[in-house]
Amino acid sequence: MRTTLDLDEAVLSAARAKARADNTSLGKAVSELALAGITAPRTRQSTASGFPVLAGVTGHAVTDELVAAHRDDESESDSAS
Repeated sequence: MRTTLDLDEAVLSAARAKARADNTSLGKAVSELALAGITAPRTRQSTASGFPVLAGVTGHAVTDELVAAHRDDESESDSAS
């Protein structure tokens, strides 16, 4: 399908490089890059507050004591400087 796009210069450059590397047309390279972006898994989720939600590690619980220990380690290294 033919269409006209207004691409960012960096996107156009990446598409041209992919087209050259794959020995294919610029249109096909743009399509492949766009499809890769659509199907890529989302790694970040955010809440209504706007803060990112990070995936936890199975079997690892963050406790108040663990946070305090790391907070104390950080403040000790700051005072040593």
